[in-house]
Amino acid sequence: MPLCGTGMCGGKEDTMATEVYIFIALVTIAIVYGARLAWEALKFRGKMLVTCPETREPAAVKVSLWRAAVKGLIGRKELELCDCSRWPEKRDCDQDCVEQLERDPQTHRVWNVATHWYEGKQCVYCHKPIQRLHHLDRSPALLDDEWKTAEWKHIPAQNLPSEFSRGLPVCWSCHMTETFLREHADLAISRPWEKCGPLGEYVPKNLDEKLDKPSKVA
Repeated sequence: MPLCGTGMCGGKEDTMATEVYIFIALVTIAIVYGARLAWEALKFRGKMLVTCPETREPAAVKVSLWRAAVKGLIGRKELELCDCSRWPEKRDCDQDCVEQLERDPQTHRVWNVATHWYEGKQCVYCHKPIQRLHHLDRSPALLDDEWKTAEWKHIPAQNLPSEFSRGLPVCWSCHMTETFLREHADLAISRPWEKCGPLGEYVPKNLDEKLDKPSKVA
């Protein structure tokens, strides 16, 4: 016999609705909390530069993001490395360098270090401004002491501080040109131009005149 007339049917529906609302609220809280943990962990994504407490020299490290997220779920904000340029020899170190990352992760990201160094600089060859770094764009390069160019992303991260201190900025186009001339000197003819025409136009320089290498500016 139906019991809706006694109010029992409506009470059951109210109970089910309350359970659904509670379930939705718990799922929402879990999603928000999980997103927050993921956002916190992503601050440490990519390669990071630290000063090794043992050698006082730069070292390139990577943080284990999934371990940081799991520990965050249980309320432990601890970082753990999953890679280091001094491994495997020093894999059993105390990882005291993570304190540097915890204080200011953005400053230690290799990408941010490179972006800051190239900011406001011009190519040593064409003198055009170096464009802001983008992950999907071509990377600028560095000119070293041996007059060889290399994209900054191809240089070991732990060597970047020393390379930046003595290298010169080179745009990607000039890097490719210089690389081709260096590797295929027998297939290319270098004809330098200068802005010396009667109307201010660029004209070829004397082919017998030697092109000077760009000089470093202090």
